[in-house]
Amino acid sequence: MKTFRMIICMLFFIGCAMPVTTVRSVDNRPSISVSRVNVQADLYVDGIRMGKATDFEEPNQLKLEAGTHRVSIVEEGKTTFEQMIFIESEHKNIIVR
Repeated sequence: MKTFRMIICMLFFIGCAMPVTTVRSVDNRPSISVSRVNVQADLYVDGIRMGKATDFEEPNQLKLEAGTHRVSIVEEGKTTFEQMIFIESEHKNIIVR
């Protein structure tokens, strides 16, 4: 009888440990990256400074909400590049000229 109780208890504890659930969230917002930027340049999106433009060169990306955005490159207080972009999905690489 003792052996039977031990087996039942072991099965109970093994059964409790069986189900495992893994939840992963995927950030599938569209993203941008820039190419051919100066080391001192800053990246602005919709008038908000995002950081150094070189931080967002390939393969690094900046996630944005879908829609229209104004992307600017500012060097030493002067806007050297500005472009309105529309991103809906996936990734967009902006080549600064």
